[in-house]
Amino acid sequence: MFIESIILHNYRAYKGHNKTSFKQDAKNIFLVAGNNGFGKTTFLTSLVWCLYGKLMVDVDEKFRRDINDAQGYKNYARQSLHKELASVVNTYEASPEVRKRIIKHGYSSESEYIKNDAQYYVEISISDIFIPSIPCRTITIRRTYDYFLDTEFVEVLIDGQVNELAKDVGYDIFINDFILSKDIAKFFFFDAEKIVNLAEVKSIDEKRRLSTAYSEVLGIKKYEDIKRNLENLRLKFRKSAGSTASKAKLDRLQAGVDNLEAQIRTKEEERERVDNQIQQYRAEAVQLQERLIREGNAISVEDLKKQKELLIALKEKDSKLKSQLREMLDVAPFAISGKLFTDLMTQVIAEKKIKTTVASRAAINAALQLTQTQITEGVSELKLTELQKQAVERIIADAFANNIVETSVEDAAAIKVLVDFNDSESNEFQALFDNIRYSFNTLFKQLVKDIKNNALFMAKTQRKIVEAEYDDGNADIKEIRMRKAEVDELLAQLDIQTRHLSEQIGTLNKDIKVLKKQLSEVAKHVRVDKADKEKDLIAERLISELTTFLFELRAKRKFSLEKKIMAGIDVLMHKADFIHSVRIDLQNDIIEIELLDKAGEIISKEKLSKGEQQLYATAILNALVEESGIEFPVFIDSPLQKFDSIHSRNVITKFYPSVSKQVVIFPLLGKELSEDEYNVLLPNVNEVYIIENENGCSSFKKITPNKLFETLS
Repeated sequence: MFIESIILHNYRAYKGHNKTSFKQDAKNIFLVAGNNGFGKTTFLTSLVWCLYGKLMVDVDEKFRRDINDAQGYKNYARQSLHKELASVVNTYEASPEVRKRIIKHGYSSESEYIKNDAQYYVEISISDIFIPSIPCRTITIRRTYDYFLDTEFVEVLIDGQVNELAKDVGYDIFINDFILSKDIAKFFFFDAEKIVNLAEVKSIDEKRRLSTAYSEVLGIKKYEDIKRNLENLRLKFRKSAGSTASKAKLDRLQAGVDNLEAQIRTKEEERERVDNQIQQYRAEAVQLQERLIREGNAISVEDLKKQKELLIALKEKDSKLKSQLREMLDVAPFAISGKLFTDLMTQVIAEKKIKTTVASRAAINAALQLTQTQITEGVSELKLTELQKQAVERIIADAFANNIVETSVEDAAAIKVLVDFNDSESNEFQALFDNIRYSFNTLFKQLVKDIKNNALFMAKTQRKIVEAEYDDGNADIKEIRMRKAEVDELLAQLDIQTRHLSEQIGTLNKDIKVLKKQLSEVAKHVRVDKADKEKDLIAERLISELTTFLFELRAKRKFSLEKKIMAGIDVLMHKADFIHSVRIDLQNDIIEIELLDKAGEIISKEKLSKGEQQLYATAILNALVEESGIEFPVFIDSPLQKFDSIHSRNVITKFYPSVSKQVVIFPLLGKELSEDEYNVLLPNVNEVYIIENENGCSSFKKITPNKLFETLS
């Protein structure tokens, strides 16, 4: 596919008729450059809107968020008419009957002036396209919105003519099925700065949506749909042929599945409604905060709440610090007593020493006496004469008598017992003495300092609260703050509600899997009618073949995608061997892409720099586009935003020339694309447009590629 031209008519900043044309040749890169705010991102958004309209919420989270911020698609669409024209149309008056007549019969010559001002549209002309059973050279898609009537309509012309088949199918379905599915559009229309989201997918819902997109872009989904349809067909055969009991069981299980699916749809709709409310309240919260600032109120509702919480914490800290001070003041007299306390410690040590000495001597003497007695008893049992025994005993007695330790009465008398501490009390007193001697002074000073600082901080916080509450005397500020508090409370409740809904949806999905398995088991034991038996056998064989085929296809795609992503990383990144391999884990409807180092350990994507994350996501995109075989133009906003010079050169020389036959990039010249980088890109540049803006109106100007920077200088 090749986009030959794009027309933006009164779309946002593009007032009037603005057309860009692209010619197809060997050079595949087209530049649409402009300053910030001139309409580069608007151009990209216009293409997504033209193709998908209100379904653009399913293309990317950015569009969903934008529509939610506008409080619904209708408001979002109304905001896309050029502001000057919207102001003009708002002055037009028409009765309800006139509006109904215009809706039914179209604008008349008398009301044509309203149409000219009220309608905006985006038109895309595509060539080099193949659609099964419909021979065509070009397809033109135009989506129009009427600000005056609040209506939207899309037209699809094949070779300039209305095609009845496309019309019968429905143009939105036709575009989604035959041009580009909305599930994979994000891989062809993307903001290079924001594709890092591909590298930051964390939640199960995000992984599930990404898996669906991968299945679509890799051609797996269509085979899964065929298999699902065949399974439903076999179930239909059994429902019509089974016995009353088996049919009732099948009906009951199918009803259970249908009921759960209905509950899931209801819960998802409710979650979407809650998410929309969250977006609305968040927008209101921002507006209220801005109003508070404009009114001169220096503190927000959240800050006031935090200040009050901080004051409570500071008061608790003050209480704890003062409690610690009281404990230290209990021992302060010992520190104040100075020499007296030291003398007391000396007395305690001396008394402990005397007690220890006396106890030691008594223990030694008791041991010696016991030993003497035991030896003497042993001698008496020897075969000695009485004289010999007496001589030996006398020798022993003299020896022990000479070694008995006598307690010195003088030593004991020299120390007067004053405190008489036991060992435990002495140890406690020693600890108290050491504390006062070595750390009390430092700790006491630090504690006094902490109490003083905390008191100052507490006083400052109290002043902030008093000043903020004083502002409540202003009725306007008080009303705004009260509403802000209500909105914040509602947001907290809605956040809890959306989490609960997500949990319930997860539980229902598990339940539905169990029921479907039971349904499949019951269906196996029900015989089909003879008239349907051959069809059932064919369906069974096809399902079996599809199951095998899908298993092999997933394995093949998985292996091929791993290699292509790794090849892209090797080409784009300049860190050799930083990422050694890529592993893709496919489990049911969840996909996980993991980066591995040489040791086979997973590299956390959070540890990659923003530039590396962008390169990694770029490698994924390149691999997906190459693997899918879908030849659709690629549109890239904010190119080279976070790359260093080496990475930029790699992207310019190896990614842009090969990712698609038509690549349209929207750079901010000088910042996102320097002159040196452009000169490297130039051999592959086909055409260049710059966006000019005068008095709030943007338009396109075609520039000779090799004179781009000369023209702008």
